[in-house]
Amino acid sequence: MKVSLYVDGLNFYESSKRYRWYPYGWCNWRKTIENYCPGAEVQVKYFTSERSGRDQEAMERQRLHLKAMEDIAHAKIIKGETRRRSVQCQRCGGTMRCPQCGSNERFTEKMTDVKIALHIFEDAIDEAFDRAYVVSGDLDLLPALEAALRRNDRAQIVVLFPPDGIIVEEFMDLERKHEKHVRCLRLDTRLMQRFPDDLPKRWHMELPEHWRVDAGPRPKIIPKNRARQIPASRASWSES
Repeated sequence: MKVSLYVDGLNFYESSKRYRWYPYGWCNWRKTIENYCPGAEVQVKYFTSERSGRDQEAMERQRLHLKAMEDIAHAKIIKGETRRRSVQCQRCGGTMRCPQCGSNERFTEKMTDVKIALHIFEDAIDEAFDRAYVVSGDLDLLPALEAALRRNDRAQIVVLFPPDGIIVEEFMDLERKHEKHVRCLRLDTRLMQRFPDDLPKRWHMELPEHWRVDAGPRPKIIPKNRARQIPASRASWSES
């Protein structure tokens, strides 16, 4: 069986931060899908955008993860772009600042969803897979999944949501409509396989403490130069 995996890396990583399965962000996606489909011929496409900004530690963590994905999981890394935007009030247009650090900027990811959709659609047309696994719950992918099923009526698609995630009704509708070809499931942590904690030593790098197998939910990170304002959680989207 030919199996293709499409991972929305930033989406998955960000969704994991507050949960018990956060250490599975250090996931070997090839081994994980091989656990789902023993004996399958697996190709992995990992979609992400490079972390940018002043947080050098976050950028180094992302470099470590992408190196593991490329060198060990043999994934094809497909990058979108990040754009810096100022945060503005939706009502008056005034600049808004983070109560913790005073920043008025956020990073937005561009082109990742479109690239995932195009790769799924093109691979379906080319019959590159018998079964596709999609790690994303983004509703923007629904038209691409529908189109892929129309162009390859033998293909199967399994949409994998985070272990504690909600499977939204629109995806359940897709499963009901294509009951013989679509499954919507939560990731099973018993089948998920992490990279070894000592792997970074191979490249003279260190695994962050909060990535270790027994780390649990990510601890709250308080900025070093915290502003003297009312505490609040800073919105973040990127692999950090």
